[in-house]
Formats: sequence, C-alpha cells, structure tokens
Amino acid sequence: MKNTNIISEHIENFFTDHLINHRGVSINTVKAYRDVLKLFLLFVAGENRKNIVKICISDFTIEVVLNFLKDIEKKRRNSISTRNHRLAVLRTFFAYLGTQEPRYLLICQKVALIPFKRSARPMMHYLEVDEVNTIIECVEINKRNGGRDLAILSLLYNTGARVQEVCDLRISNLRLDNPPLLTITGKGNKTRQVPLWESTQKILTDYLISTRRIGADSFLFTNRAGKQLSRYGVRYILNKYVQIAEEIKPKIKDKNIGPHTFRHTTAMHLLQSGVDLNVIKSWLGHVDVSTTHGYIEIDMEMKRKALNKCRPDNKSNFQVFLKKNADVITWLEAL
Repeated sequence: MKNTNIISEHIENFFTDHLINHRGVSINTVKAYRDVLKLFLLFVAGENRKNIVKICISDFTIEVVLNFLKDIEKKRRNSISTRNHRLAVLRTFFAYLGTQEPRYLLICQKVALIPFKRSARPMMHYLEVDEVNTIIECVEINKRNGGRDLAILSLLYNTGARVQEVCDLRISNLRLDNPPLLTITGKGNKTRQVPLWESTQKILTDYLISTRRIGADSFLFTNRAGKQLSRYGVRYILNKYVQIAEEIKPKIKDKNIGPHTFRHTTAMHLLQSGVDLNVIKSWLGHVDVSTTHGYIEIDMEMKRKALNKCRPDNKSNFQVFLKKNADVITWLEAL
C-alpha cells in the first residue's frame, strides 16, 4: 500500500469509526475535530510543498506540529485557549494513529508530550437582572420573528443552555404541560432536564401557536429559509437587541455580550438566589462542579456579603421560581 493512501484511510477511520463508534462524541465535536485537522493538513502540505492528496504519515514530524502551533498563534492570531484546543485535537488524533501504525509511535508520543500553554482566565461577564429584562423587553412581539426572538432570549436566560444546545432543540424536547420542562442534549450527548418558568412556558406556547409549528422532530427555531437556526443566527439576533438596549442602559456597552453571557448570567443569578452549586451544575450541564465553583470568584459583591441572597426589592425570576417550586429543586438535587 502506498504512503499517499495511508493517511487518508486513517483519517477516514478516525472520524467514522474511532470518534463516533468508540468514543461516542457528538456531531458538533466531530465538526470541531474536522476543522482542526483540515487546518493541520493544509499547513503540512504547505510546509512540504505537496499537494494535500500526496501527504503521508512520514510528513508528520514533531517540527511540523510545533510550527503549526506557532503559525496559528502568530499568523492566524488564535488565542492561547484556541491553540490549546487545537493541540488537544492533535493529541487525540496522534494517539489514535499510534495504535494503528506502531512504527510511528515515537512521533505520536512526542506530540502527546507537547505542553498546553497557561493563560490568564478571561473575565466572565454577566448581566444584572435589570439588564437582562431590558434586553428581552426590546423585542417587539408584533414584528416578524418577534415571537421567535423572544422565545430564544427567554430560553437562554431560563435554562443557561449553550447556544448550540438551543439551536439543536426540537419541538419534541419541550414539555409545556405542568410542570413544564426542557430536555437538553449537551456535550458528550449527555441529556439533562431543566424546568421552565411560567413566563417562559407561556412565551413558548404562544410562539408555537402563532407560527403553527408542527412535527415533533422539527427544529424549534428556524431561519427565514425554514432551516435550523445556526449559532451565528442566534448571535445576530441577540446583538440586534443588545444594541437597542444599550441606548436605554448605557452601562451595557461596557460588557462583551454574546449568547454565552446569558449562560454565565443564569449561573450567577442562581448562585445569588442561594441555589446549591451541585444544583447549578446539573442545571447547566457541567461535567465537574469545579467549573461551576468558578462563578463564586466573579462577583466581589457576593464575597463581601458572604453569598447573601438578592434583595427582596430586586427579585429575579429564579427567586420567584424557587419559592414556587421547592419540589422541583429537590428533584434537581437528586440528579
């Protein structure tokens, strides 16, 4: 067998067999790995001045891997976290390659020993209750797609879901009968259920009725073409209302707001409402409670007040929800 064919076969098996059948990763993880390997193969081809179809395993040297990591930082200006993510993908791929081609085990081991770079953790921005309400209130329900936009923003805040998780939602994931809840499939195909507030329940009910959405397997949110709404579509929708809200509350301009900001906001408001970290972990779908624990470090006001609850005159939906649904919280704690 020629070397030119070896790498293509291994790459194909890596995606179709190893990642999907053996590791059971999600389609989004597969796409992320695909993008990294595509960049790497193009770089290797350029370094060796070869057509990409002629690349063979012997072209994968430790020098090429290190040069690739330098290139994505300097020329592509990738952040350290992005560089580390791409290194993690390469580590996984080379570990698999080592099991298939023992003669290249040394290079695979060398790639595994390339260290991740340390970087300062970026400041997590989150919104105050009044800021969230201002952004959501900017949606004009009577305008085209107003009901959809209101439902998206309400779900982002209510559930703290990742943006891709919201894009992947189907009508069948909703249960609008009491008690209303949303079934979310997150990273690693792990499923969790998040209770919905009465306000969110009504918004979603009105949205489905007004749009005449039918079919349990249909995507919950679609674009103008009737296809699944993308992450970029959600970001565009959010940015539109953030820009309007900035005119009402100028302090919003000081925050870098994206869909993930709503996730941080949900976690912070749950924490400020006195919810246990393990419940927040289940709510957000975190693998490790240490990830959730990081939110304690964000708010200096919380440190000074020793995690006091929000003031009675500034209650969030979380506090109202917790008061009405103690049984649901008990259920969440048991997850």
